Amino acid sequence: MKKFIIFIAAALAAVSVFTACGKTTDSSSSSGEASASVSSDITEKEMSEAVLYIGNNGNFKEYPIEYEGEITPEVLIEQIAVLTGWNLDLADSVTTGKGGMTVCFAKTSAIFTGPPEEQKDEFLVYDTEELCSTIFDSIKHTLQYNFVDSKIGDPESLDIFYCTENNEPIYIEPLGITIPVDEPYKGFEYFIPPENKGNGTVSTAECEFQGLADGHSVEVITGGEVDVLQFYDKEVAKKLSRMSEGDIFTCDYSTDDETKTKTIVKIAD
Repeated sequence: MKKFIIFIAAALAAVSVFTACGKTTDSSSSSGEASASVSSDITEKEMSEAVLYIGNNGNFKEYPIEYEGEITPEVLIEQIAVLTGWNLDLADSVTTGKGGMTVCFAKTSAIFTGPPEEQKDEFLVYDTEELCSTIFDSIKHTLQYNFVDSKIGDPESLDIFYCTENNEPIYIEPLGITIPVDEPYKGFEYFIPPENKGNGTVSTAECEFQGLADGHSVEVITGGEVDVLQFYDKEVAKKLSRMSEGDIFTCDYSTDDETKTKTIVKIAD
């Protein structure tokens, strides 16, 4: 009888151990799956997409980017700086409201200090005017086309204002140009003093397009000779940006009486 009772007790103990082992295995498996899930959530990063637009006078190149986190105006400006190598230090956060967006540049930015000593070939600029116009135009276009859905509204309806420290207007001394605080940026050419635009005799010429020399000048063949004409008008810039070498166009241009600089004021449709 004692042997029988001992046998039953041993059997029950074995069942108990087996059951306990089974529970431990299931718990370990469940815990492992949960850990893997948590680990996956931690390592998976949320990426945001945006497009940077670099150029001026309505002629822009697109540079798609991915960014870890939320896309803000400051992030886009920072990414433009990283891409181009230009110093785009801000004196304050970009303000937004019903009036649009205001970008406040620090005095250490390239607007005031010029391009870096070693420029990237793709973003090479030749003078202060080209640098400033490209910075202002690129930031404006990038903010407009990333924060206004073109399917819902016109991106260019978003006004962009520029200022510098203490909410003061930007004065570009080498060019004698002031970008006002209380007026939306409409294009660099809009703020160029009339005396710098060519204010002399207006002539008409038939030209053969050779290519854009920079952000505000075009090389043409007219009268059998190669010539370089300036342009600051936004509509003129748009028409030139669509041309290919060899295209023929007729334009009105103004010749400055003192400097003899020729500036296109209109291109015939």
